[in-house]
Amino acid sequence: MDFQTWHKKASVSSDSQLLDNVRSNFQRLTSYLHDESRSPAPHLCISYAASSQIYTTVARIASVSQNEGIVREAVAFYGALIDSEEEDFLASPVFAGSLMAFVGRLTGSGAMLLGIDTSAEIVELLFGIAAKIRLEPDILPIWFTSETRNGRDIQSQKTNFAGITQKDDFPLCYQLIDHVHHEGRIGDFARTGLLYIFESAAHSNTLEQWLVESDMPTLMATGLGALYSQLSRKLSILHPADELPVILSLSDYADLQPSKDAESLFSPAFTVEMDTFLSYLTFWQDVLQHCKSDDVKATLIDHFQILFLQQLLYPSLLESSDVDGGSSVAVLTYLRRILDSLEHPDLVHMILQYLLALPEPAPSRPAPPLRSPTTEKRRMSLMLLNEPEKEEDKLSPSLFNLVDLIINSLSSRNTQTVITALNLVSLILDKDHIYAVSTLVRSMPCRNKSPQRTVGALDAEVDAYLALAEGMGGDQELEEAYGDHLSDVQMVLETHPCSARFLIPPMINNPNHNQHPSSGLCLKPVDIHYLSNDDPLFTSLLRLLETFFTNNVETNLGLTDAFINLAACPCIRLEGWLAIDPLKYQFLDQADDLQSPLLTKSPTIPSSEPPSQLASLQLARRRPAFATRDTPRLLATLRFLTTQLDLLRHSIPTLDTLIQNRKEVFHVTASLDATAGTTTPSDPPPRSSSRPSIDIATSTSTSTGTGTGTSAATPTPPHAVPKLESVPQHALARAASPSRSRTGSPRGRNLPLEVGGGSPVVRLSSSPAPTIVSSSASSSRAAPVLSPSSVQARGAMSPRGRGTGTATPRSGGVGGRGGAGGGGGFAQLSPAVAELDAKVLRRRVRFPIRGLGEEGGVGEEGPYQVGDEGDEKEIKEASLNHVLTNIVILQEFILEIAAVLQVRGNLFEDVRFV
Repeated sequence: MDFQTWHKKASVSSDSQLLDNVRSNFQRLTSYLHDESRSPAPHLCISYAASSQIYTTVARIASVSQNEGIVREAVAFYGALIDSEEEDFLASPVFAGSLMAFVGRLTGSGAMLLGIDTSAEIVELLFGIAAKIRLEPDILPIWFTSETRNGRDIQSQKTNFAGITQKDDFPLCYQLIDHVHHEGRIGDFARTGLLYIFESAAHSNTLEQWLVESDMPTLMATGLGALYSQLSRKLSILHPADELPVILSLSDYADLQPSKDAESLFSPAFTVEMDTFLSYLTFWQDVLQHCKSDDVKATLIDHFQILFLQQLLYPSLLESSDVDGGSSVAVLTYLRRILDSLEHPDLVHMILQYLLALPEPAPSRPAPPLRSPTTEKRRMSLMLLNEPEKEEDKLSPSLFNLVDLIINSLSSRNTQTVITALNLVSLILDKDHIYAVSTLVRSMPCRNKSPQRTVGALDAEVDAYLALAEGMGGDQELEEAYGDHLSDVQMVLETHPCSARFLIPPMINNPNHNQHPSSGLCLKPVDIHYLSNDDPLFTSLLRLLETFFTNNVETNLGLTDAFINLAACPCIRLEGWLAIDPLKYQFLDQADDLQSPLLTKSPTIPSSEPPSQLASLQLARRRPAFATRDTPRLLATLRFLTTQLDLLRHSIPTLDTLIQNRKEVFHVTASLDATAGTTTPSDPPPRSSSRPSIDIATSTSTSTGTGTGTSAATPTPPHAVPKLESVPQHALARAASPSRSRTGSPRGRNLPLEVGGGSPVVRLSSSPAPTIVSSSASSSRAAPVLSPSSVQARGAMSPRGRGTGTATPRSGGVGGRGGAGGGGGFAQLSPAVAELDAKVLRRRVRFPIRGLGEEGGVGEEGPYQVGDEGDEKEIKEASLNHVLTNIVILQEFILEIAAVLQVRGNLFEDVRFV
C-alpha cells in the first residue's frame, strides 16, 4: 500500500473507492499485527511500526477521511499495537501524543458524528490505557505532564474557584470524564477508567496535587448535578393499568388518576435516565472507596457537598410542592433511590446530617487527617463563593429539613405523596436507623433502673395480638402463616444495623465494631431509648392506620413496613406503644399465685433451686391485667379496626367466606406463576416479609397472600405451606424458660384472669374469639363469591395476562371465568351467580361504621352520620373488593407484629424470666 496516495487527492472523503481501499488496507495491517503477536519472535511488523511511527500516518488518514468505518479500523490498529506488549508503545511519548491527538480530533468540538459502537470502542481503548497505568505506574509520566506554575496561587482569584482546566496536562483523564455520564458500555468503560486514574494518585504526589488543583472535582460534581436536573420534576408512581400486580388489581387502585404532565416511574425513558444517574452516583462512591489520597477524597467530598447537596438536592426538597401535581412525589422518590444506592458512609453521613439538620458532630468520629493548605483553601473558596449576597436568601435545613417534609407528606391528601413518604421512612429506619433517632423518631433516654417486661406479660401480649388476627376471619392455616413470619422476622432483626452489639458475645473484644473499615467513620452507637408520646412520626402513622380499610393498598403496604422497621431496632423499647409498660402491670389473686406448689416445700417435688429463685420464676410467669387507659397505642388502634370489622360482619353475613376466598386468590396466583416460571421484578423490596407485597405480587405468594419472605422464595402450590417444625426452634420455644403451648391455635392457651376492682381492668390476653366459621359457613365456601369481573379484566390475575382462566385452589385446573373458590372452579358458575358475585364486591362500604342497632355502613346510596357519642371522623368509603384485600394485609401485619414481640424476647432478651 502507498501511504502517500491520500496526499494526491484534493478530497479524500468524496472518493468512495479510495476509502474502501484504505479501510481494507487498515484491516490487513491490524490482521498482520494480531497474527505476528501470536507467533514466535522476531516480530518484524511490530518493530517496523514502532521505528517508522506508522501509527501517526494512520491517525492522520482516519481523521481527514471523515469515514466512520476507517475510524473504527484505525482504533483497532492502535488497540493491536497496545495489546502486542512489545516495543513498549505505551512508554513512547510520540505514541501517546499521536493517540490522544487522534482521539481529540474525533471527539472534540465540530468533530464528525460517531455511532455508539464506534464511540464505545474508542472509550474502551482509553480504558485499556488507564488499566495499564494502574498496573505500571512508571508509564504515568508519559501520559501525564504537569508544568510548574511558579508559585501561582489558584485559590487567590475568584474566577478560578472551580479549579484550573489543564487538558493539555492529562488529556486521557479529560477524555474519560467527558464520557462518564453516558449509559451502557461507554459510561461503564469511562467510569472504570477514571476510577483507575484516581487510584493511581496514591503512587504520584504530582498527580495527587494536580487532581486537587484542577477542575476535575468540579466537573464530576456538576456532571452529577446535570444528570439529576434531567430527571423529571413531576413524577407519577402509579402502575400502568395493563400491568397491575394482582394485589392492586383486587382493589380500587384503578380509580387513581395520574397528573397529566407527570412522567411515569415505569416509562422506559425515565428508567434509562434514572439508571444513568444512579450509575454515576455509584461511580462517585467507588472513587472514594478506591482513592487512597486523603487530599483528593476531601476535595471530592467538598465539591459533592457544596455543588450537589447544598445547591441542588436540598433546594429541590425545599421547592417541592404537593399541589402542583407531583413534585413532592418526585423529590421523595429520588432521595429514596439515592440513599438506597449509596453504601459509602461518608456520603450517607453527609447527606443525612445536612438534610436532617443534625449538629456537626452528629456521630462521633476520629479526628480527620490534616488537610493540605491547597485543599483547605479550595474548600474555603467554594464556601465563600457560594454564599448568597443577602442573609435572608440563605437556605438552611435548620428552618425546614427532611423531617418537616416527611411529616407534611404523611398528612397529604395526595395518595402518591403518602406512599413515597412511607417508603422513604421505611428505608431510613431500616438502613440508616442511627440518623433517625432524635430526628425522624422523637425519643426519650432510658433510665438505668427502668423496670423490665416479664415473660408472662410477653405471652399475654403476643396472645392479645394473635387473638385479633384470629378474629378477623379466614382463619385457615394461621398457624403456618405465623411460623413463616417468625422465620422472616428473625432474619430482619438479626440483620438490623443496630443488632450487632446485642448478638456478638461479650467475650469477643471488638472496639471498632461501629467503624467502617474503608472510611474510618466511627458512628456512635444508638442508646437504649423510649418512643416519645408526642412523636409526630408515630402519630402520623397511627392516623393512617385508623383508616386502614379504605387506604390505598400501596399505602398500607408502606405503612405496615414502617411499623415493622420501627419495632425491629433492638435499641427502642416497646413499652407504651407496642407493649405494656411494666409500671402499669396489675396482678390479681397474688395470694393464690404465691401458694403455688412450685413455691412451697413439697417432698414430692424435688428442687435444686432456692425458694427465692423459684418464687421469682413463678412471679415472672404471671400474666398481668391492665387498665383500659394503659392499652398500647398500636394495640388500641388495631382493636378499633377489628371492632369495625365485627360491625361490618353484621351487615355482610358472608364476610368470613369472602375473606377466605380472597386468600385463595393469592394462593391460586402463586400456583399459576410458579407454573409459568414468572420472575420477580428487578427492584425487590429491601426486606423479607410474608405480608402481601406489590413487588412480587405478580409472581409469588405465601400461605396467606403474596409476599417476599422465606416462604415466597420458592412458590408453593395452594395449601402446601411450610410446617412449624421448619421454623428455628429458638424462635418458637424458650429453652431456658417455660414455653407456651400453641396446640390448635396460633393464639395459644388463655389463662383465666378475673377482673379486679378499682379502675376498669381488662385482660391483656383477650377472651377466646367466637368461632369464625360455622358449619354452615364452611359449607358455603363451596359456592365462590369472588367477583369474576374483578379478576377476568386482567387475564389470570397477572400483569401480563395468561388468558381468561385461572386454576382453582382445589382442582388446580383452569376455570372459565377467573377467580378462586371451591367446588370445581368458576367454570361451573352460572351467569346469575357470577353477576350476583360481582354485585356484592362492588358494594360501597363507608368507614367508620356506627355501632349495632343503627342503620348504615354498607350501601350504594347517600352518606350517613358517623360515630358514637358525637365522635366526628372523616367519612371514607371503598368497594368491598378493596376492603377485602386490606383485611388480608391487616391480618398478616398483626401476625408479623406478634412475631416481632416473640422473636425480640428471645433474641434481644427484652423480657426477664426471673
